[in-house]
Amino acid sequence: MGIIDWLNTNSGAIIGIAIVVLVGVIGYYTYLTWRLLKANNTPEVAISLRCHETHVSLVMLCVENIGTGAARNLRFVTKPSSIPCLDIPFEKIGFLKGGIAFFEPGRKIEQFLVNVIDKYDELKQIPLEITVKYKDVVDREHERTFHLDFSENEGFSHIGRPPLFEIAEATKKLQEDVNSIATGTRKPVILTEPVFEHRIRRHTDFLESRISQYPRNIQEKILQKVDFLIQDQDREIREKSQKDETETDANAS
Repeated sequence: MGIIDWLNTNSGAIIGIAIVVLVGVIGYYTYLTWRLLKANNTPEVAISLRCHETHVSLVMLCVENIGTGAARNLRFVTKPSSIPCLDIPFEKIGFLKGGIAFFEPGRKIEQFLVNVIDKYDELKQIPLEITVKYKDVVDREHERTFHLDFSENEGFSHIGRPPLFEIAEATKKLQEDVNSIATGTRKPVILTEPVFEHRIRRHTDFLESRISQYPRNIQEKILQKVDFLIQDQDREIREKSQKDETETDANAS
């Protein structure tokens, strides 16, 4: 009876405490819901320098929205405002000059900047800073600054060929085959040199094209290794020739 009497006496206080606890729980879950909605509608604009998919010597400026919300009224500031050795100056790039009105999640823009062949040593000495300001769907202002370095892709190379390139090559080959079947003709391939020499020449041209895509310092390293390999092969051939001559003289005597 004592407990019941105590509850009856303090029922008002107990109800008040329960209401406070309930309000606290509701407030906490409201806060979590707000955080979740905010995370699902927050844009995240990223800026980077990347190599072209098929030509690693071509550097692209990449701007993409990796967040979950749309970004509006993007504005860009570059420091320095201009780099003379770029093939496409900053002031001629539309979105850097005029901004972007709406940038939805997952969207990516790639803009060619420069072919680093013969320019790499100069470019890697130039610090590049790009600041982007933008608003989200509730007009909150965001600002991010990216410090970019042209040397960060040094030594980069592709293994194999990109899927789009493979599809284009396969489509071209299929078109040629269909045209040959439709017309009943096929262009003959006439070699003016031995097959082995033709294969060697094609392989040499391919290697030369691959090497030309690298910066000059990487090209020099590759050529040094090739020279070393050739010298090593020449030495082995001379040693083998001398050994054969020695064995021939020994057998003759």
